[in-house]
Amino acid sequence: MVELIITEKPAQAEKIASALADTKPKKRTKNSVTHYELTHKGKSILVGCAVGHLFGLAKKDNKKAKYPNFDIEWKPKYEIDKGAEYTRKYVERLKELSKKAKNVIVATDYDVEGSVIGYNIVRYLCNKKDGKRMKFSTLTKEELIQAYDTATKHLDFPQIHAGETRHHLDWFYGINISNALMTSIKNATGRFRIMSTGRVQGPTLKLIVKKEELIKKFKPKKYWELFLEGTLKKTKFLAKHKKGSFSNEKEVLKI
Repeated sequence: MVELIITEKPAQAEKIASALADTKPKKRTKNSVTHYELTHKGKSILVGCAVGHLFGLAKKDNKKAKYPNFDIEWKPKYEIDKGAEYTRKYVERLKELSKKAKNVIVATDYDVEGSVIGYNIVRYLCNKKDGKRMKFSTLTKEELIQAYDTATKHLDFPQIHAGETRHHLDWFYGINISNALMTSIKNATGRFRIMSTGRVQGPTLKLIVKKEELIKKFKPKKYWELFLEGTLKKTKFLAKHKKGSFSNEKEVLKI
């Protein structure tokens, strides 16, 4: 029985293969993509890798963008982003490896993004609904062996759902509002400009703008503060006048 271990990055694949191999793992490279073949305690294992996200959310159809749009699905990144064409060869290699393996183990980063990356590979490239999960925080040999030996029988679905929710919110809020923003600018000026906003970017920008408005409205005024330096039982101290600050210099001088 052959197992396929999926990592998030090429460097992780090499580390895991080296850590688990009974002897030196075999390095196989095709179309500039490398995977590893090894045995661990006599068990045959393949280690393949992604390069971060291999899938992204996109509209189900390729028609001109409408506002708002909520009909979306996961698609290979090379289909929705010309700059991600390099991911195609990783998709093809993982598909090939999955056909040789009966079981799949996800060994991506143990966080929401890593969980989504692994789950999309499992369901879309390996055609499986579930798999095992390795959990580790360092790439030391001892921890990687322990992570493999204690891999959970199921994927970390709470993290997967949290990650998917984040991506969907980014689309529903960010993409839709950005489209509305660009449309409104074009209608008002007659010119098209690329503008963006999002669930984090928009509110943060508003906070910055409001703070800048307060700064511009601020009119500096002179004020005075009184302090007393003293020593009590050989301990130095600094005491501030109970009134805090003074707006009248005469009052300060009188005190």
